[in-house]
Amino acid sequence: MTLTPRTNLIIHMKSSKNERQLRKYGHIVYFNRKDKWLSIYIDAERQEEVLEQLSRLKYVLDVQVSPYQTLERHYESL
Repeated sequence: MTLTPRTNLIIHMKSSKNERQLRKYGHIVYFNRKDKWLSIYIDAERQEEVLEQLSRLKYVLDVQVSPYQTLERHYESL
């Protein structure tokens, strides 16, 4: 079994009704109906094309790439 590298995207929408249309882009992990945003995992190799497709949609306000990949994960104790 091989694991494919994935990226987490945070998508802010105009309306929470359009959540179902975003399922075709990746795996939805969390959906907040009140604040109208969702967290979705996509394949890392498709990140650029998916970001471009999502930015064209009328009901998408903003798309952010999760900063987890750039966070420091090694800590030193004193």
